[in-house]
Amino acid sequence: MPGFWDNILYINLTTGEAWYEKLEDAWEKYLGGIGIGSYIFEKIGNHDALSEKNPIIIMTGPLVGTSFPNTGRHEIISRSPLTGLLGESNSGGHFGYELKRAGIDGIVITGRAEAPRVIYIKEDVRIDDASHLWGLDFYETRNRIREKGNYSVMAIGPAGENGVLFSSVMNDEGRAAGRTGLGAVFGYKKLKAIAVKGERLVPLWKKDEFNRLSSRVAKEILESPVVSGFRAYGSMIWMDGGQGFGDIPANYFMDHNFPYDSLSSMKFHEIYSVKSYNCSSCVIGCGRTVDFHGIIVDGPEYETVAALGPLLGNQDFEKIVKWNHMLNSLGMDTISAGVLISALRFFSKNNILDGEIASYFENGFEGVGRLIMDIAYRRGIGEELSYGLERFAKSRGIDRDLIATVKGLEIPMHDPRAFKLQGLVYATSSRGADHMQGDMYQVDIGGSHEEIGITSGDRWIVDSDERVMSAIKTQDYRQIYNSIILCYYAQPSPQEILDALNLSTGFEKSLEELMETGSRIIDLKRKINVGLGLKKEDDYLPRIVRNNIEGEPEESGMKDDELRSLLERYYRLRKW
Repeated sequence: MPGFWDNILYINLTTGEAWYEKLEDAWEKYLGGIGIGSYIFEKIGNHDALSEKNPIIIMTGPLVGTSFPNTGRHEIISRSPLTGLLGESNSGGHFGYELKRAGIDGIVITGRAEAPRVIYIKEDVRIDDASHLWGLDFYETRNRIREKGNYSVMAIGPAGENGVLFSSVMNDEGRAAGRTGLGAVFGYKKLKAIAVKGERLVPLWKKDEFNRLSSRVAKEILESPVVSGFRAYGSMIWMDGGQGFGDIPANYFMDHNFPYDSLSSMKFHEIYSVKSYNCSSCVIGCGRTVDFHGIIVDGPEYETVAALGPLLGNQDFEKIVKWNHMLNSLGMDTISAGVLISALRFFSKNNILDGEIASYFENGFEGVGRLIMDIAYRRGIGEELSYGLERFAKSRGIDRDLIATVKGLEIPMHDPRAFKLQGLVYATSSRGADHMQGDMYQVDIGGSHEEIGITSGDRWIVDSDERVMSAIKTQDYRQIYNSIILCYYAQPSPQEILDALNLSTGFEKSLEELMETGSRIIDLKRKINVGLGLKKEDDYLPRIVRNNIEGEPEESGMKDDELRSLLERYYRLRKW
């Protein structure tokens, strides 16, 4: 089957059985990645996140494993223990590429092992004891497994083992499927790691035309002025660009008062010896490794720098690099951790919480490392904090509008007061506050695709059908990215993406049909979430990221009436 193997590997950790199943016609309807992952999840049914029946679904897509640039990614889907809703997370590196080249489109893992396990996938599938790896951090685990062969390794750290609800699933060189806490599902199932190595060529419908298109798109990507910034400074380049829009939140979303130059990407590259690396099939190379006092560590991404820097009120790169390495090693989402820590500091400074929380911040930021460790190992108050910001804050009676979460997921580092439609995307996203499900901060600085209905506009004048429809189309388009699977930093035209899909698979989709596929996936995820308990009132954006900031334009704030109006337009246009 061109573009796919039509080969889903099923593994039951309780029995140790492994077998393959086919999906046949579902591929054209849902493509791969999050689309097929959601389709499989619905077929299995709704189960508690931490239960034997809740699946871990790891998916590639029709462009993964091919020569098309920036497609070396994978999706992980499960019920989120953090939000209780459909959890999904996307990561780069080499795992998706190697899995697809092993002749497998995806893996569905159910059951629960009696003792820790590691799954090896090469010529065959082997499930081995991993008791000797349990308790090791991600990097130690990866290195031990690599002693057995040149594998791409996906693994959890102690945070996932201990059931921290915002623990991540790490892979390769510090790549992270960080959001929605799927590392805790791995930990519950006693699944420490998966190692994969593939050597098969992915079948293509029209190989020569596909490869010519891939070469042309790769050249266009490299010539893009936006990509040149990512190539030079990685994702951290937004520390230099975002401040001009007021997009980088500071001091727990209360203001934008921060000396951003102290944490610029250019300054980072002046301070440290930095090297770049590429994920599989990537032509950009935004990944960074850093010589940190003689130790080579993975460099922080933009979201991590913003969360552990301005949001916390910290100006010290040394601390950010150190904490980033700790969080990666332990296997915790840096966004959720950063928002949680900044919230605790804000609550402490404003006498909303005191006692043990205040002790972590008595000497500036010296207690943050101890706080991270206490959460990962659920020591002391770290036990309560391991459930995430929303559950902890609600248990302490803190006002809902002071809790920077949507549907239980901590808000990322793009301020809705800079791009108001980003707030609508946060409120309506299936997995909670999510800048990757609809990047309106890129659209409204000129990232239009008018041929598919995505148009830039005034970032603060948004309450119209045309503007809301642009956000809807952006969400639909990103489902395509997360299903075929393509990195967001690569920006081929929609027509080029469609051509690659059709040349790979033999589909004969039009642009209109491609966008209908994205909408179909959104609707399926909504249906799943309603079955998991989602209610209309859960589509909410807390006032902490809507209240107007003193000294900034009045129209940047969003009052309750405007949020209600935007949501009503959104539901009507989605036909929900």
